Amino acid sequence: MATIGSVFAFYKSSKQAYFLLACFFGTFMLGSYYWTLHFLLFKYTPQVFYVSDLAWVASTMFLLTLQFNLSTAEERKFKHPAAWLVPLFCLPQLFLYLSHGDILFNLVICGLTMVLAWFSTLGLIYARRQSSQERQMQFFHSGVLLIIFLQYCLWTSSCFWVSDTFTNPYFWFDFLLTVSLFALLPLTKKAVGS
Repeated sequence: MATIGSVFAFYKSSKQAYFLLACFFGTFMLGSYYWTLHFLLFKYTPQVFYVSDLAWVASTMFLLTLQFNLSTAEERKFKHPAAWLVPLFCLPQLFLYLSHGDILFNLVICGLTMVLAWFSTLGLIYARRQSSQERQMQFFHSGVLLIIFLQYCLWTSSCFWVSDTFTNPYFWFDFLLTVSLFALLPLTKKAVGS
């Protein structure tokens, strides 16, 4: 649905931001679709899931490109010490994931999400200091930070809980992540308007 909404927004406005958002949603959906289809057909999660990994890495790169595309030159030059909280949060998570999964994929995906969170943190602080229409970017950056936080919660819960009941926090984080992904389209519309 979010992919279709992004494609429709791109068709209506021809703005590159909607194209990048559609690519983000599309590749994220394809990775999840492969994973789910494999589980439904074979009754177990794929042991080698490079198709999903590549799709999820591509989706993160599209989101990073979208973020860069929406930011101004002044925003990209902006520095603030609060951005150092990002590696403080992400690096311990990375070491946890390295002990539970594929080393290369975890290095790449955690590195990309760390860069994305770094620029979102700086962008959020920069946008909050603006009084003009650029202040609308704070919602986009907040949405991206929420998505990254929920992804880390999802990944962390998969390291410690193995069950297929609703007591597993993985299901709840997955549900919240899905809702936050749907919210990214209206947040991007606000940012494109700025």
